[in-house]
Amino acid sequence: MLSTISLHFVIELSGKLTYLDSPPTLVLKLAEGDLMRPDRVRAIVKISSFGALSEVAILGLGDEQYITNPLSQQWEKVPPGQGWYFDPALLFDPQYGIEPILSETAWTFCAEGEIAGQTHTCLHGQLPGERVSPLTSGMVGPGVVTVDVWVGRRDAYVRRIQIVELESDPEDPTQWLIEFSAFDQPVDIEPPPLP
Repeated sequence: MLSTISLHFVIELSGKLTYLDSPPTLVLKLAEGDLMRPDRVRAIVKISSFGALSEVAILGLGDEQYITNPLSQQWEKVPPGQGWYFDPALLFDPQYGIEPILSETAWTFCAEGEIAGQTHTCLHGQLPGERVSPLTSGMVGPGVVTVDVWVGRRDAYVRRIQIVELESDPEDPTQWLIEFSAFDQPVDIEPPPLP
């Protein structure tokens, strides 16, 4: 995983609603896109606001962030410090991303299964929500979260991560399902055309 240059990701949320903003109006439902080291990302993000589902495109190039306006679908540059959306590039962050979390956590074996035609080992761990929160742009709250990581036995790629916020709702906790594929495939992420 440490040598991966690029990958495709799908992030799906279920259970208790997870808001992108405050006061809470925007709910993250799904994000799908591509990441390229060290800090480039492009994605389509599906959000819900008061029951209406909409879709926006996001693009991050280091400190520069762009988003499509949900009404006009035109690209706009996000002023520094005003990004409200989930930034998937944080998955690769050397301080807060997946890699340091994987190396800092005590894991126990939980299962074996097949993903993408390959045998994977599932490892289970628990972390404080504060440790996972930066990875999710602050959307994971305090309290204990469980993390299941599915690692390819042949190639050691992480293909699936499931994060469950145990304290979000005892009956229907917030769950993050993150899936990775297309490792090291060519990806071209450039600035978008601005009006």
